Amino acid sequence: METSKEKTITSPGPYIVRLLNSSLNGCEFPLLAGRTLFVVGQSDALTASGQLPDIPADSFFIPLDHGGINFEIQVDTDATEIILHELKEGNSESRPVQLNTPIQVGELLILIRPESEPWTPEQPETLETSEKKIEPRFKNGIVAALAGFFILGIGTVGTLWILNSPQRQAAELDSLLGQEKERFQVLPGRDKMLYVSAQNERDTLWARQVLARGDYDKNARVINENEENKRISTWLATYYPQLAYYRLHFDEPRKPVFWLSRQRNNMSKKEIEVLSQKLRALMPYADSVDITLMDDVAAAGQAEAGLKQQALPYSRRNHKGGVTFVIQGALDDVEILRARQFVDSYYRTWGGRYVQFAIELKDDWLKGRSFQYGAEGYIKMSPGHWYFPSPL
Repeated sequence: METSKEKTITSPGPYIVRLLNSSLNGCEFPLLAGRTLFVVGQSDALTASGQLPDIPADSFFIPLDHGGINFEIQVDTDATEIILHELKEGNSESRPVQLNTPIQVGELLILIRPESEPWTPEQPETLETSEKKIEPRFKNGIVAALAGFFILGIGTVGTLWILNSPQRQAAELDSLLGQEKERFQVLPGRDKMLYVSAQNERDTLWARQVLARGDYDKNARVINENEENKRISTWLATYYPQLAYYRLHFDEPRKPVFWLSRQRNNMSKKEIEVLSQKLRALMPYADSVDITLMDDVAAAGQAEAGLKQQALPYSRRNHKGGVTFVIQGALDDVEILRARQFVDSYYRTWGGRYVQFAIELKDDWLKGRSFQYGAEGYIKMSPGHWYFPSPL
């Protein structure tokens, strides 16, 4: 009779895959005929984009901090061969597997056995055969029982981990948002909360109403860029009152970017790193906070260039710690709207701590007083006085 090491398959299916390491060590998964996908890696990386990837139904996720490689196990319908496909980036490697033999896939260690056969881990060779002979039988029984309880405990913890894992909770929240989920990012936080990143105030209000009406019993919080900037600014005003900064950007909520003034700060590289870590602690959903030094000249230059492009009359006033652009003149409604749109757009990029805008409207003293008939015209100065300029 051939052993399992002499031939790839010696027993009929179905089969069981057992994990020999990772946080799910001891857990077993059914392996039926056909293809089964195993996704291996860090749980946070699975939801890094804020959207859960589309994973086939016949798949399992195995959390592993380092060295995770996705793989497939293919079982022929006639159960004559089991093939393992390592899905490495850029290429795939395939190899046949043997039953009841540890298999290394990256840093993950697994074992495949027939469902009808018990799991029999390899016993290490003993150095002293005589000691093994005089060992009491009841001691071996106790060890086996403790091992059984240990494995059962790990399996139970693993099951609970899967049911309450961040990606499972994120999937529930993703489903609750429904068809509008594309407008949001669901971010698992280090504080065991889920954060829903919204793009604007309208989406923020909508998501909060969905959570309130959707009977979602997990800890979740809706955030947006403006509210987070206000929260961080309040903290900075207390702990870094002299800090010259522009704004916190959330183009990628998992990696916010904090803009500091290059000219008005004298922080060392070490102090900047400490500030980055403190900001990260304030934002549990962020993997890191990058600090970028920006030029004050560029900030003021972009503001002035924008005013010129909009053809808005202005004056510039330089003062200690900032620049103020005063938009002034007899502006009509269209010009006022254009000015406000430009200012809002600028503040979304640079904030309002260094460059500020003011609008001073002046009444048009000719409005309602100037009249023109053909080539001639006049200005009514008062009920009894008319002024005829040349030309009007």
